[in-house]
Amino acid sequence: MKYIALFFITLFSFHSSMTAQESANGHFLVEFAKSTPPIQDLIRSFEGHIAEPFLANDKNGKEHYLPDYKGGNVILWFWSTEDDIAIEQVGAMTLLQERNKNLKVIGFAKEPKAKVLEYLRQNPMDIDVIPNGEIFGQMAYGAEMGNPRMFIIDEFGIIKVALPVDAFADNSKLLVSLESIINGF
Repeated sequence: MKYIALFFITLFSFHSSMTAQESANGHFLVEFAKSTPPIQDLIRSFEGHIAEPFLANDKNGKEHYLPDYKGGNVILWFWSTEDDIAIEQVGAMTLLQERNKNLKVIGFAKEPKAKVLEYLRQNPMDIDVIPNGEIFGQMAYGAEMGNPRMFIIDEFGIIKVALPVDAFADNSKLLVSLESIINGF
């Protein structure tokens, strides 16, 4: 009897996670519900937790190991050379690092090294850029939050703020907003 009950519970759970509709030719089309958590839940899963350590080489071959930056604030910035929103942020990221000596900005560019180097020849910036940054984003830093996205990490290695792509609707206030977050630590 308990196996029959378990079967119906399983069947009901499976059925409630999909929708069906009849197509024009009489066939049923089945679509599964998206199972990713809402962005706010994803943000809460990062904030207040220890940042996932990584070891990665930047565009010049220099190694970056996140725990080496403890004692200062770090911004992990996931972006793409083909994203207009992110390209607008380049100046703010450079200026932010220049103004705050206790801050390290590490950019994780989505593209491979050759494409990143070509972009940086035409658009120089004074922050460290790690090519193939999408790998880190998919593995540990909320790829579901979109690009660009940022994680602001405090001097103890704790993620204080996670900013999804939606947070960058108005880049004109980005520098001021980020400085107030960093100086508020």
